Amino acid sequence: MAIIFIFLSILGVWYFSVFLLYRNAWKKIPNAIDKNDKDSVSVIVACRNEQNNITNLIQQIRTQNFDKNRFELIVVNDHSTDDTLSILEKKAAIWNKLKIVCLDEGEEGKKTAIEKGISFAKGDVIVCTDADCSVTENWITTITAYFSDEKIKMVSAPVLFENKKGIFWELQSLEFLSLIGSGAAAIGRGKSIFCNGANFAYRRSVFLEVNSFDNNIASGDDVFLMHKVKQKYANGIAFAKQKEAIVRTSSQPNILALINQRKRWTAKSSYYKDWDTIAISILVFLMNISITTLFILSLFNMQWFEFFLTLFLVKYIADYLFLIPILKFFKKRNLAFWILPFEIFYCFYIILIVILSFTSSFEWKGRIHKK
Repeated sequence: MAIIFIFLSILGVWYFSVFLLYRNAWKKIPNAIDKNDKDSVSVIVACRNEQNNITNLIQQIRTQNFDKNRFELIVVNDHSTDDTLSILEKKAAIWNKLKIVCLDEGEEGKKTAIEKGISFAKGDVIVCTDADCSVTENWITTITAYFSDEKIKMVSAPVLFENKKGIFWELQSLEFLSLIGSGAAAIGRGKSIFCNGANFAYRRSVFLEVNSFDNNIASGDDVFLMHKVKQKYANGIAFAKQKEAIVRTSSQPNILALINQRKRWTAKSSYYKDWDTIAISILVFLMNISITTLFILSLFNMQWFEFFLTLFLVKYIADYLFLIPILKFFKKRNLAFWILPFEIFYCFYIILIVILSFTSSFEWKGRIHKK
């Protein structure tokens, strides 16, 4: 029992300390930067079967408040079977800044698409988003401004779910914002761990310098590239903590779609080589599995309940303190009401996702990827 007490004490202090540091790091991320008047920009979008979304994104990028002579849009078609390609061809016929690149037979996947798009790019800075996203009119100006500082090689930026109603959306949004906030706070501490490929930019020269992606992994076009850049330029990664940099995307429509997406995200963790990322992944998993185990044990023997309740409260308080300033930035303070229900649900949910991600396949863009 003494060993268990010591282990749980260390775990609780470790978790609380990390997320208190994350809270402070988030609050200290600068939210203003000089304008970038020199770098040219290539916006790259990999798409597959996006006939319902691509028109909206092209229009939003076409009307950016950015020098039209300094940016281009490259859309890479990944063997779409709907009307995506015909829509792109019509748009390219009336806007010469739009380039269409198609993957050849035997080429597939987002990483391959982005890599091929970059091979056609002329911009100094590569900016990536997804076909189902929405951007602000000052998006390019805001995210590329960070590259006015020569030491900045990569910029991660905020992503937010489109507004919907319902408990499922509320809990999903809270989880998603906790991930965005954790990634941003880690960058603020100079210990980058992950980012979101739906809102991501980097110097083209750095992409070529680090030898692009690891294409043997289905997902992770964002995080593995970040880890490569971090190895060479530890202080060269920034987070664009500005409202105009926010990209909006769709949440998952149901629990099965959510589990499938999270399986895809979690499956790549077995390939992590970055120690900061490995450490935070272990910490979060240990905290959640310890709380779940203690809860189950307390159902059979109440002497475990005190351990369960103490560790649960440590996690809840740490997460609450961490999430409040993040929710404030995104103007989602109403989600604070759902933090406690989220804590109860999340412990069981994350263990299920980890187990499934290492034991079953996932579907992505109509393709099955086996673990």
